[in-house]
Amino acid sequence: MQFLGTKPINTLWVVQKYIERPLLYHGRKFDIRVWVLVTGKGEVYFYRKGYIRTSSDEYSLDKSNNYVHLTNNCLQKFGSGYSKFEEGNTLPLETLQDYVNGLEMYNGLGFDLERDIVLRIKDIIIDTLVAGKKAFLGRKREFELFGYDFLVDEDLRTWLIEVNTNPYLGVPNDYIKDLLNKMLDDMLKLVVDPVFPPKNTDIFSNTNDFELIYSEDPFRTTRSQFSKAIYPIESLAQGPNRKKN
Repeated sequence: MQFLGTKPINTLWVVQKYIERPLLYHGRKFDIRVWVLVTGKGEVYFYRKGYIRTSSDEYSLDKSNNYVHLTNNCLQKFGSGYSKFEEGNTLPLETLQDYVNGLEMYNGLGFDLERDIVLRIKDIIIDTLVAGKKAFLGRKREFELFGYDFLVDEDLRTWLIEVNTNPYLGVPNDYIKDLLNKMLDDMLKLVVDPVFPPKNTDIFSNTNDFELIYSEDPFRTTRSQFSKAIYPIESLAQGPNRKKN
């Protein structure tokens, strides 16, 4: 409140609830970064290869250290614990599947990363871009790459943290180096090659990890039904008639 009091009257702010009980990776907080490509034609592409960003210190609400609570690379790289556990504090998203399966509290629940988290991520991406589509529709031959950040709580519910219009494209480790090069190639295939066709297509791969999840014309969407539960595993769901042990 003291900070907001220093700002001009009638300034607009977004206030977010802090998620006190996040899913932890070996006792440390993490988030998920995915890339999203949006074209002026109203197409939304999801890049299948996301990654997780870890913090450098053990998680606790009693600690006010930013390196405990904020997992973005632009902050973590200045901390003394950077790369102490993972090179560049970065891991492939697939790491999460085996990690959750190895946690005793989730034994027998049948957790599936693609079904329980990635599908929810795609739904949220579609919702946010449809809500703000007037900002990017109608700009022919223009495109924008967004960086979406998500957090998963201990009930395996997925939360949107923020959407970045200038996503970090640095190289904290060899994994991101290879991933970044492939992502940029795939992006240019979609947005530049149709306008300036390459002369020698033999040197390019026909594969592309950008998945079309929404389109305005023709209309297409992969979004789940709105009746789908926001908790992927029913036994972990919170509600007025359900209490945690």
